[in-house]
Amino acid sequence: MGGIFAGIAWAIDRPDWTISKPDQIQIEGNQYLTDATVRSMLTIPYPKSIVELAPTQLATQLKQRSSMATVNIDRGVFPPRLLVQIQDFPPVARIMQNETTASQIFIDERGLQLPLASYRSIVWQSLPTLQLRPPSQGMCPQWPQLYRAVRTSAVAIGIVDCRNPQNLMLQTEVGKVRLGAIGSKLQLDRQIQQLDRLRDWPKSAEPENIDYLDLENPDSPKFQLKPDSTTLPNPNTTSN
Repeated sequence: MGGIFAGIAWAIDRPDWTISKPDQIQIEGNQYLTDATVRSMLTIPYPKSIVELAPTQLATQLKQRSSMATVNIDRGVFPPRLLVQIQDFPPVARIMQNETTASQIFIDERGLQLPLASYRSIVWQSLPTLQLRPPSQGMCPQWPQLYRAVRTSAVAIGIVDCRNPQNLMLQTEVGKVRLGAIGSKLQLDRQIQQLDRLRDWPKSAEPENIDYLDLENPDSPKFQLKPDSTTLPNPNTTSN
C-alpha cells in the first residue's frame, strides 16, 4: 500500500505530468463555440498535476455552466493534456438591451447567453434574426419550450418580448400578437397554429385600428383596438 501512495506522490510531483496552461486543454466537437470559450468554463488552478484532475467532476462543472448536450473529458499523459469532447449549439436569438437597441449577446436554444466573440466565425457569417427582450431580472421562463414553439411558426416572428412573463408578446410579420402567460407546450403549439390560421387578418381587419391580436385563449382569438379606434372586428371572420 505504501508503494502505491509513493507512486501517486511521485506522479503528482512530476513537472512533465502537469497542466500548466489552457493550451493543454484540447477541445473537440465544438462546431460553434471557440476553444477559448469552452476552456474558460473550466475552473482549473494552473499549474495542476494531471493526476489530481477529476474528469467526471470537470465534465459536471462544464455541463452546469453551459447548455451542452454532451460532455466527455479524459486525461492524456504523453503529452499531459485534458481531452474535452462536447456537443454545442448555435445561437438562435439576439438579446435586446432595450426596445430599440440590440446587444452583442446571443442565446442558444437551451438558454446559454454568450457574447458574439465567444462563437466561431461560422456563426458570424449567419447571425440569427430573432430578437429576445428578456425580463429585467433573470431569464425568460421556459425559454427552450418557448423557442421550440416559435421556431415552428409559419408566420415570421422577429421579436419575442418576455419582459413580463405573464404577458408574452410577439412582433410578427402580421403585427403584434399577445400570448399572455407562458403556458404548456400544448398551449404554445395551439397558439402558434392559430396565428398561422389567422395570418391573413390584416387584409380585411383594418390593421391601422388594431393594437394587437390576442391569442391568450387560442380557441377564442380577439383583437385589441388602439385607444382611438371604435370598430372591433372578429378575427375568426378574417381567416380562410
